[in-house]
Amino acid sequence: MSQKIKMLRQQMGMSLQDMADASGLTKSYLSKVERGICVPSIAAAIKISTALKVDVGQLFSPTSSSEMLSVVRHNERLRIVRAADEGSSMEALAAEINNKRMQPFIVYPPSELSNGPHAAGHAGEEFLYVLTGSIEIQFPDHREQLKKGDAIYFNALLPHCLRSAGKQQASALVVISYDQG
Repeated sequence: MSQKIKMLRQQMGMSLQDMADASGLTKSYLSKVERGICVPSIAAAIKISTALKVDVGQLFSPTSSSEMLSVVRHNERLRIVRAADEGSSMEALAAEINNKRMQPFIVYPPSELSNGPHAAGHAGEEFLYVLTGSIEIQFPDHREQLKKGDAIYFNALLPHCLRSAGKQQASALVVISYDQG
């Protein structure tokens, strides 16, 4: 993903500072992403893709397609591990489809709430459905505890971050809907 971001940025004739200005992320953070030192959160990836004027799925997928059909087998999911949050990872679903309005992921949140640049809001709306375990979601003024089978839908501009609550690693289907414009 890091090489793809750098390639897209260079194709647009953008400097790191230009992308920082357009995304609201720091030049230092973007440099770390491009060098593969950091893996961006969903929120950061959306900001990067918006700055680059591409579908966020293009950042994660090794290939891309304008087709409107994507079958993703369980063993073929694109898994992204976030070293910044130990135990945190996500699996991009339908990443190869360009220009979609929904971004589906399977998220495996870390056991601790994060304090980094990814603990923030992002464009669009978000739907989260707990598949396994329990998840705590932190908002600025309160926390929600969700168990297997629970769901939450909210305006994703509201700053939020997740953690796996309990002994079992939690997982959730997260669908983010946003307009790239």
